[in-house]
Amino acid sequence: MLLYLLILLIGGLLAAVGPWWIMAPVCFGLCFFLARSASRAFRISAWAGVTLWVGYSLYLHLKAEADLAGRVAGIFTGGMSGVPGIVVVAAIAALVAGLVCGFSGLAGAKMRQLIRRLPE
Repeated sequence: MLLYLLILLIGGLLAAVGPWWIMAPVCFGLCFFLARSASRAFRISAWAGVTLWVGYSLYLHLKAEADLAGRVAGIFTGGMSGVPGIVVVAAIAALVAGLVCGFSGLAGAKMRQLIRRLPE
């Protein structure tokens, strides 16, 4: 739970001023120091990334005066209007965030295991 909250807090603060991929080094670094296992690092990092990115996309959707989510969704759906735009955008954000953050956290945990195995 601590790892999840730290990823949300630090990642959210840095994402407000940095590029979209800033969550990857945050997940890597925190999982390097705090993750108990590789599978836990992947799951917690993925869920934290999904929570942060979907929450941020919903915030931008509610804050924007134009239908930005609908326009972005039109790129992926070819303009078909069967599904609301925010659903498509949130699903794509969840997929990308889950994979980027999950594999970054997994890499951090595996790097720690690798360093521990090296002979001194």
